[in-house]
Amino acid sequence: MVSSVVFVLSAVIHFAAACLLMALANWAGLIPWKRAANAHWTERARLLWPVRFTAGISVFVLPFLLYQVHWYLFPYNSSNWIWDGLAGFFGAMLGCFPLDRQIYSQLDFRNWRRQVVAWWGVRFGIWVLLVAACLLMPQEFGWPMLLVVAGYLLVHCLLSWGLFLKYLRLVKFLKPAGQRLQQIVDATTAKLGDVQVRATWQLGGSLATAFAFPVTRELVFSERTLEICSDEEIAAICAHEVAHLTESKFILSARLLGSLCVFPLIFINPAVRWFGPIGLFLPFLLMLLMLRFAKWLSQRMEKRADELALKEQVNEGVYARALEKLYRENQSPAVNVNNRQTHPHLYDRMIAAGITPDFPRPARPKRLTLIGWAFVFGFCLFIALEFAYDW
Repeated sequence: MVSSVVFVLSAVIHFAAACLLMALANWAGLIPWKRAANAHWTERARLLWPVRFTAGISVFVLPFLLYQVHWYLFPYNSSNWIWDGLAGFFGAMLGCFPLDRQIYSQLDFRNWRRQVVAWWGVRFGIWVLLVAACLLMPQEFGWPMLLVVAGYLLVHCLLSWGLFLKYLRLVKFLKPAGQRLQQIVDATTAKLGDVQVRATWQLGGSLATAFAFPVTRELVFSERTLEICSDEEIAAICAHEVAHLTESKFILSARLLGSLCVFPLIFINPAVRWFGPIGLFLPFLLMLLMLRFAKWLSQRMEKRADELALKEQVNEGVYARALEKLYRENQSPAVNVNNRQTHPHLYDRMIAAGITPDFPRPARPKRLTLIGWAFVFGFCLFIALEFAYDW
């Protein structure tokens, strides 16, 4: 009875601590953004980026830090690391609600919860697959290892070939395109020639976005995009997304290879067994190389899609205005934190579209807030201590 109470109390404390620390970190990080309330949207987006990125990594880092502190303070009462970690993760997620509410004033708790369930459910599919493969991966080469590899690749392909969209439909975050959107897509594909679109969907949530699934040949437009863009602008965005469906089979194969960037991590166990401590870093190095390749390829294909969208726009400047609307609505930086992001800089995309932006080229945003760097330092410190203890 006492152990059960301690078990529940520990999880509750981890949940509450992660929620509070996340909310406080986001509140402190937002101070410069709030002070710039009257600044141009590009400056506010630049200030907001490190807060968002810090929050994105902190949902994983904070539970780890809390458990490590728990272990060092109470080493004889730290065996429930799985439940404490999950409690810390969900607490950190809840602590992000005030941040999202500040950014999207129209987002109430119910809609925020639906959005979290939708997007994090998709991410959990990837991470659960990765963790399961890591746990099942044997240390020695043989049939068991080949079965784990084959199982991982099979499930990954199923996820890429439609399971994500089916999940979003299951949680009622995705629905078939309405008449307005379907007519725009039909008209755009008719102009572009023999381009097959198997399905078009409307996505819920607060983001203004659109994306294509080249493997399943499906298009997705968020409802927020349909709200803020004219038919002409949606058609220009649609031309960009349809361009991804015209990519060659070679490019499609390269995209699938790039989507496997976390695949090397399933070999951590045998790599450590074969190469010792150095083996821990080899899968991460390969992952970073594959991630760099995937982003490089994505940028090339985004530039190609931009070129097609420009050719198909009805009036000059329509596509550039549509891009700026999406970035401004999402408060995304007009200049990325580096040149290795999935999309090129908005500022450069507008210039390539023949439009000189009515704002000077913004400075690059910072990667993390000061609190974010403190979290990362703490994470690295505890990892180093773990290595010193084990080796």
